[in-house]
Amino acid sequence: MGRHRRGARREVTVADLIDELRRFDPGMEVRLAIQPRMPQDHGIGAVAEADGIVWIGDAGPRGYAPDEVRESLGWS
Repeated sequence: MGRHRRGARREVTVADLIDELRRFDPGMEVRLAIQPRMPQDHGIGAVAEADGIVWIGDAGPRGYAPDEVRESLGWS
C-alpha cells in the first residue's frame, strides 16, 4: 500500500486503507509507527475531511514501537 509497481509513491485512498485493514481482527487496537530508524508508537487521533482529503490525526507519542514493527513494515 502506498507504492505502485515501479516503486514510486502513490496516494492511498480510503478504499485502499479499508482493504488493507480487513485482514485484521476488528477489535484490535490501531497505532501509527513513525520514524523508520527507531520506530516510535503514536496513537490515532481524530479523523476529519478537508479539501477533499481524509486526514488522520496524531494523538501523540506513546513511546517506542517493538523491534518487530520495523521488520513487519519492511523498514529493516
